[in-house]
Amino acid sequence: MTQLISDPLAEWKAAIRMPTDLITDPDEGLRRLVALARLAHARRQVDAGELSDMLEISDAARLWALVEWEEAYLIGLFLDEAEVNGDRLPLFKSRPPG
Repeated sequence: MTQLISDPLAEWKAAIRMPTDLITDPDEGLRRLVALARLAHARRQVDAGELSDMLEISDAARLWALVEWEEAYLIGLFLDEAEVNGDRLPLFKSRPPG
């Protein structure tokens, strides 16, 4: 991953602004944000204080995504006990007709 990313700081900022990855998989989204933040620090795009802020924001973004999942479940956006290839997955309900 590190060799393919030319500007980790720009990618981190883009990932924070587009939370789809976080909502889809909060833990993987957090891992990506943390890796990008550390890479930006290793490449001296940010100092230690900025890295600390980026890591804190990344963790807060993961918590936000988990709350979004919980709220979506509680208002009934997901089917109960959906299975795909034997895995239990939350699937969105379709809109009622009309």
